[in-house]
Amino acid sequence: MAAGGSAVAAPPPGVLQLRYEGGLVSATRVADSSGNDLPGEIRTGGGGAVTAVTEADGNPFLRFPGGSCTTAPCPQAIIQPVRTVTLVPADDGHGRFVYGADIRLTETPSDAAGMNVFQFGAAGAGISQWKLQVDAGRPSCRWSDGTDFVLLGAGDENFRFSVGRWYRVTCVRLSPVLFQIRVDDARTGQQVLPPRQQTAKLRDILPSGAVVIGGKRIRAEQSDVDTDQFHGDLDTIEFGRRELPSDS
Repeated sequence: MAAGGSAVAAPPPGVLQLRYEGGLVSATRVADSSGNDLPGEIRTGGGGAVTAVTEADGNPFLRFPGGSCTTAPCPQAIIQPVRTVTLVPADDGHGRFVYGADIRLTETPSDAAGMNVFQFGAAGAGISQWKLQVDAGRPSCRWSDGTDFVLLGAGDENFRFSVGRWYRVTCVRLSPVLFQIRVDDARTGQQVLPPRQQTAKLRDILPSGAVVIGGKRIRAEQSDVDTDQFHGDLDTIEFGRRELPSDS
């Protein structure tokens, strides 16, 4: 049973920059329904694939390689939007940004490797990053300006996603000093856990490289331990941003 009683709406995304709802333009390209013409290129290796699957209720979603693989070669599959310039917060220090996805695990995840869902940039000194991950089935959001960072888990250390259930995870910078994670039931909108937030100096960031969905990279000689390959299903992958008042 979902915690929190009645459904509680997630923070509004403002200006939507990207939205992948499970449809494909072709076997190698994911459709973008945001109106910004940001389709995603599918990259694969080791026999991995991203496929479009439709549930009995007609809802389409994206399926990534199943299982886990800690010894290379491994099935690998990621999605990279064709452009990334709009997938950053505003550059005046007052932009809200929000990113999230509907997530369903199809098997119990391994504790030996991470599972990346949606990210821009990498972890490391001097590197900007925003990220959503479900390592070992535990959702968390990360933001870093290369000096300071926030890694915000769902709040319950014992909580893990149940296999076969859809969850909605939302990461949002509510203000220049407030970061939040929400975990809801993706089909009912009800809270699974109360929203958790943390205060920090959330300076604007400009990550480098490419936005990646479903893993970190495609590399034949590496296993899940290095690529953080996601295993399972994703739907309604979104990034949005909007200006906040200057006194927020």
